[in-house]
Amino acid sequence: MNKLLAALLLSPLAAGAAFAASVLIVSALSNLKITFPLLAGAAAYCALHFYPFGLATSFGPKARLQRARRWQGCFYVLAHELSHALAALLSGVRVKKIAVKKTGGFVMMNATSPFISLAPYFIPFYALAAGLLYGLTSFFLDMTPYRPFFTALAGFFLAFHLLNTLDILAGPAQSDLKKAGGVFFSFALVTLLNSLCLVLILKFIFPGLISLKAYAARAWADTATLLRWALAAMSYFFRALS
Repeated sequence: MNKLLAALLLSPLAAGAAFAASVLIVSALSNLKITFPLLAGAAAYCALHFYPFGLATSFGPKARLQRARRWQGCFYVLAHELSHALAALLSGVRVKKIAVKKTGGFVMMNATSPFISLAPYFIPFYALAAGLLYGLTSFFLDMTPYRPFFTALAGFFLAFHLLNTLDILAGPAQSDLKKAGGVFFSFALVTLLNSLCLVLILKFIFPGLISLKAYAARAWADTATLLRWALAAMSYFFRALS
């Protein structure tokens, strides 16, 4: 009951944050002279995700496509379980064992929380790893010539995260969502945290194109608008019943 109430309260904020992030990100990415490498990387993954696995099954050997699909699934499972482990470590929870197989995986730990359970659904693990590699290497080498490559890599892995997360959430309800407090609560929280993470990552990549202050103001305004609409709809509904 508490989680359901939290989900109801969180939903307008999640929707407002997601809408504000969409508007801000589309506006920022429209500056193609700066953002082209990121968009090219994202487009490359979209082609890899949709072309061999959905649109063109009949154009290639079936066995090869199935192997590619298994490898893609394995990479996602690896990121999924490592995200659980990372969130556990950040929460001070001891990780006992990590297992990754082609068909699934698990992380054994001595405690859990909604943050740990939902981490794979809002942490773009490979994109963060690419950013960390770029940042650490920058201390020792001039990475300016390689920035477009790492930006494209970030775009590739952000698309990987978003598309695979959508695929998972669109399927049968995951045990992670149930453990975190239920599907409704988890969807609202994942939407909110994905919006925040995407804005923060793009702020890091393109500091001149993203304004966190403008994002916060837009998200708050959109949330307030949604709340007004919801209250007006409820008022109309109860008046119709009376």
